[in-house]
Order: sequence, then structure tokens, then C-alpha cells
Amino acid sequence: MLDEMLALIREHNLAVLATSGPEGPHASLMTYLSAEQGGVIYLITLAGTSKFANLGSEPRVSLLIDDRDQAGGQGIRALTVEGEAEVVDEGGQAQVLKDRFAAELPHLADLAQDPECRVLAIRVRSLLLLDGPTQATYLELG
Repeated sequence: MLDEMLALIREHNLAVLATSGPEGPHASLMTYLSAEQGGVIYLITLAGTSKFANLGSEPRVSLLIDDRDQAGGQGIRALTVEGEAEVVDEGGQAQVLKDRFAAELPHLADLAQDPECRVLAIRVRSLLLLDGPTQATYLELG
């Protein structure tokens, strides 16, 4: 089941990111990239956003990924990813990821080049797969 969950992460690139801060919960529709195995999810955002500010005080996040674009309204699967966010260093790895965002997701090229752009790495801690309205599988990762 873990392979199926990680495949859902790798095969899609749109998620809802939920953060929490002093003003309460905040949800953002985000385009993402994943590490090859799917255990790390990368996001880019501007340093001045609410989501980025929230992560400074509470790095635990939740992401919701679903396959409604492929399911055609039948048998939608939804994956809730819980993890911890960290800012990728502004050195070489951050630039490599910004370049990858620009190449693979051209609509984010301007954002990736903005000097205020920050790269976030979400380390996956747990996964909850809902396969239709009644079937659920939960896994914690090490």
C-alpha cells in the first residue's frame, strides 16, 4: 500500500497545503514537485506569504492530494500527507530545485526566479489514503 500512496504523490503535482499560525489555520492551493521516491515534497513560495510566516512558528503541515483529474468523477482517491516543513538552504540545492520548478512547471518560472522565492521541503511523516468514501488506510513513516 505504501508504494501506491507514494505513486499518487509522484504522479500528481497539485495539492492543498494547510498551515497553522497565530491567526489560525490557512489553506493554499500549491503546485509541487516530489523527490524521486515520493517521501519528500517540494514547494516554492514567496517569503512574505502567510503560509511562510506560519511555518516559522509551526513547521507541521498537512497536504491533500487527490486524483479527481484522472478519476472522471468515479472512485476518487484522496491522500492526506502529514509532514514537517523546512526551508531548503539558499545554496546550491535551493537553486537546483528552483531550476527544476521552472523547467517542469513553466507557469512557476517567474516565481522561481524571484529573489524572495523560498524552497520548502516537506518530509512526509504519515499518509492517509481514502479510496472512495469508506475505505481508508493509514501509514506512519519512520
